[in-house]
Amino acid sequence: MATIAALVLAIALGGISLDLTRPTTVVAKAAMPDPALTGAPGQGTCFTCHSGGLNDLQGIIQLYNVPSAYTPGQEYILLAAVAGLSGSRWGFELTALNGGNSMAGSFSDSSNAVAEQTSLGITYVSQTTMEGFDGTYSDSTGAFWVFKWTAPPQGTGPVTFYGAGVAADKDGTANAGDFTYTTTVSSTEGTSTDVKATTWGRIKQIYR
Repeated sequence: MATIAALVLAIALGGISLDLTRPTTVVAKAAMPDPALTGAPGQGTCFTCHSGGLNDLQGIIQLYNVPSAYTPGQEYILLAAVAGLSGSRWGFELTALNGGNSMAGSFSDSSNAVAEQTSLGITYVSQTTMEGFDGTYSDSTGAFWVFKWTAPPQGTGPVTFYGAGVAADKDGTANAGDFTYTTTVSSTEGTSTDVKATTWGRIKQIYR
């Protein structure tokens, strides 16, 4: 697993080049996966179709830049990376839920390799080829996607990110030649940085 983690980190840091320009044929769910396949409570995973294996030791999905404690309403730039010892086409889907398993915050894309969709009040960010760009990074040794997450309002509480990634064999079908990996990352709610109004009379009462 250490080898796989090192591969993911190298991809995330730009140490492995990806072909970002070559168009490919849209097959299976390359355009965008179905919603609710992140492994979150009550959801399935990409293993429903990509059935070669689930969380074996040959690959990994990791999520970077999730704050250990988020500031309500703040925007964060996150990065999801998938790599495996096999696979030549890649995909992912991710969401963020509060303790009641409802949507926490909002997603927006920062490149044409990712897109969002909403189902039953929950938004999912994933790879896409709908913008004329190969968001599956065909023929590469792994892939990463950059997107934005705006933290939910104050009082939401802890947030958990649920993500699933796929290492596909590029045979044009979703089958036993494709492998699925899942991850979860948690973020607690940080303290508010709002400055509360006060008066000289209140200050004198505090230090009386």
